[in-house]
Amino acid sequence: MKKIERIAKQFNKINRLSKIIIKYGFFTFFALFLLGALTILMYQTVFYSNSYIYYLGTQIVKTSFTILAEVIIGGLVIDFIAEKG
Repeated sequence: MKKIERIAKQFNKINRLSKIIIKYGFFTFFALFLLGALTILMYQTVFYSNSYIYYLGTQIVKTSFTILAEVIIGGLVIDFIAEKG
């Protein structure tokens, strides 16, 4: 439990720019994830014969997770560089 509190304490110390980057990156992730999930849902209910729709939906979901990882890592790297500089 102490390790989780320590991690949360360190995340509260990050600079404003990094918080903004992570915040809007999470919103982008959430929007793309929902778009991909809705695309897959549409494939299963309406466009069952077109397998490209399913492929497109899965690629959007995968891309959303990649964007989330890049934004979090990028925000933390920017915070690290700004702190050292």
